[in-house]
Amino acid sequence: MRQALALHQAGRAQQAEALYGQVLAARPDHAAAAHFLGLLMHQTGRRAEGLALIERSVKAEPENPDFLNNHGAVLRDLGRVGAAAEAFRKAVAARPDMPAARDNLGTALKQLGQFEAALEVFRGTVGRNPFHVRARLGLADTLMEAGRLDEALAAFEEALAIRPKDAEALHGFGVALMEKGRLDEAAEMFRRALGVETRMATAWQMLAQVKQQREADAELSSMVSLHDRVPAGSLERMQLSFGLGKVHDDLKDYGRAFDYFAEANAIRRKGIAYDGEKTRREFEAMKATFSKAFFAAHKPSAIDDDTPIFVVGMPRSGTTLVEQIISSHPKVFGAGELTILKTAVGKGFPLDMKGGFPAGIADMPDKVFADAGHDYLDMLHARYPGYRHVTDKMPGNFMLIGFLHLMLPKAKIVHCARNPVATCLSIFKTNFRNDGHLYSYDLAELADFHNLYADMMAHWHEVLPGVVHDVRYEDFVADQEGQTRALMDYLGLPWDDAVLSFHENQRQVRTASAAQVRQPMYKGSVDLWKRYGDRLKPLIDRLA
Repeated sequence: MRQALALHQAGRAQQAEALYGQVLAARPDHAAAAHFLGLLMHQTGRRAEGLALIERSVKAEPENPDFLNNHGAVLRDLGRVGAAAEAFRKAVAARPDMPAARDNLGTALKQLGQFEAALEVFRGTVGRNPFHVRARLGLADTLMEAGRLDEALAAFEEALAIRPKDAEALHGFGVALMEKGRLDEAAEMFRRALGVETRMATAWQMLAQVKQQREADAELSSMVSLHDRVPAGSLERMQLSFGLGKVHDDLKDYGRAFDYFAEANAIRRKGIAYDGEKTRREFEAMKATFSKAFFAAHKPSAIDDDTPIFVVGMPRSGTTLVEQIISSHPKVFGAGELTILKTAVGKGFPLDMKGGFPAGIADMPDKVFADAGHDYLDMLHARYPGYRHVTDKMPGNFMLIGFLHLMLPKAKIVHCARNPVATCLSIFKTNFRNDGHLYSYDLAELADFHNLYADMMAHWHEVLPGVVHDVRYEDFVADQEGQTRALMDYLGLPWDDAVLSFHENQRQVRTASAAQVRQPMYKGSVDLWKRYGDRLKPLIDRLA
């Protein structure tokens, strides 16, 4: 068994697998052999077989903290984060002082949006071992996710006081400073991280985001050199390509910028599973369910709470700008991209509902919509108590406008629109931090999705006239004050000059627009797409 483990650790998978198999042939109940063979299979792509062996080992030794922790890691890799959290929880119960299991549990809880539970785990780890920097970084990351940015900044500073040359801590601190709008300080943190780890591709990418590249310099040369050295198709190559695309866009070298963006997107696309035809069917099913006849048969709830302001649209269409403007008003708190509407809808209208989702919704009583509205408001007010209005800027909520109208009829819905080519190009230039935009890494799939989105918005305007207020990015750029006054009138907010100085708003911004919204209204981006010339012809030809 020791020899098999040594071979496994040395990366000699075939020899290790053969020895594990020999041990199990002689002793089918050997839990460790089953466990590590399962890990090896998982690592080499045989995930179903690997998971079965790991679960067999956990059943044999249900209080083995190492087995439980590895089980959780495998479940997490498979996207089963809830089950992974339970496995990590069992590992911590079996060995409360196991730092890896505690870190994994806190991270899983953060992924599930259970921020308070995650913070409790990380704080417990820090209490046990004040010098465990990984737990302090987990604490800081969770505070950022929870929108408690000032506390997150303090947590990063505490971690760096213990380990001032920790590249991960420096990078995380830089991201937090960027989200706070302190861009020069963020750039300095990314440079310090690179001073520790010159090959840290994500730090190069983030530095490119916060830095305005005005000429070729030593940093650009270093990025290009590292890009050419890292393996083609690697995560590092992708991150550097996104960064170099932005740098050359700054330098107005649009041909080279597009080449880098194309490479970055091609790498990202290979690592995801996206079915454009399935997406089309989902859009069509939503339209078929929420028809004029449906709204004639269902009446909006009696909920009169108008706290939420929903900002929807395609990403990179001006949603962050519009939320920044709205949240600059003293009566509004900008909460950013919240997942609680999806949570509330998913609870009331599960995918396995009778009749299927969404077709089965047609037979649901109106009370279910009201209950979902109350669930949403309970979550919103628990997170942001005392605010008169709170913005919820999850762009993809445009799919749920039918639900919103019946759940929360007094809520305002602002739809952001922008030139389709400009929107799609801006998306193509963005490395999204999560997997919410799987359609965005191929120009043809991106155009198809934009066509579906535009058709869906036309549907909502047809079946729910007057419910959604449209704002157009280009109109805001051309007439900032006039468009802002019209928006404030729609929202029923008294005029306040602060909304014209949105770039001075120091709230947390977690989207790809974190740097842009710290600047006054910029007109140069309106026709930027035209400078990419024929490189965008396939996109333009496919857009409806």
